[in-house]
Amino acid sequence: MAKAKPPVEKLGKYRLIEQIGQGGMATVFKGVDTETGWEVAVKVMSPLMAQESQFSKRFKREAEVVMRLKHPNIVPVVDFGQDAGYAYLVMPLLEVGSLADKLRDGPLTPSEGGMLMEQLGSALEFAHDQGVIHRDVKPSNVLLDQKGNALLADFGLARIHDASVSLTGSALLGTPAYMSPEQARGEKVSAASDQYSLGVILFQLCTGELPFQAETPMAVML
Repeated sequence: MAKAKPPVEKLGKYRLIEQIGQGGMATVFKGVDTETGWEVAVKVMSPLMAQESQFSKRFKREAEVVMRLKHPNIVPVVDFGQDAGYAYLVMPLLEVGSLADKLRDGPLTPSEGGMLMEQLGSALEFAHDQGVIHRDVKPSNVLLDQKGNALLADFGLARIHDASVSLTGSALLGTPAYMSPEQARGEKVSAASDQYSLGVILFQLCTGELPFQAETPMAVML
């Protein structure tokens, strides 16, 4: 995949260095806080999301909610803003990798899997107690630190997307292989939806495979 150049040299006080990730809703850049010199990860929202008339207010409201999620197994949002026509979230830079990267080598040992499930379950329980549903729990959204601890990422993107109106008119958010039945049907999600996704991850940790597989994403959901 070709890496995109930063859309601008700087957003707020953060200088964008290089692309380090790409998703459907945002592009992630390695950045530097020009006031402290600290390296950070800057998630720049897709410009399509900002075309919704109430996006600015919703972005600010939802980002403030996510910033209050302080838990050792949740990647914190430390800052956010809008500049030069772009909305962005700022997080610590974690360069070790994700659970998806680790699973490419096969299933984890029982002790490794047990530790990760305990940490992810704790993170989700905390978020749910705050009234926050993730909506897209999957291995690529689980980052690992240098000690192998799991940190659940992208609460912010899920909430911001859910509060916006997409240009296609679809509010469906999630990854088919990990999506709960009610989410696949476009129904209201709940804490149980996240727990279903976590159960899919548990199956994958133990077997190295997904519980449901098909030739197309739509077939998986059916």
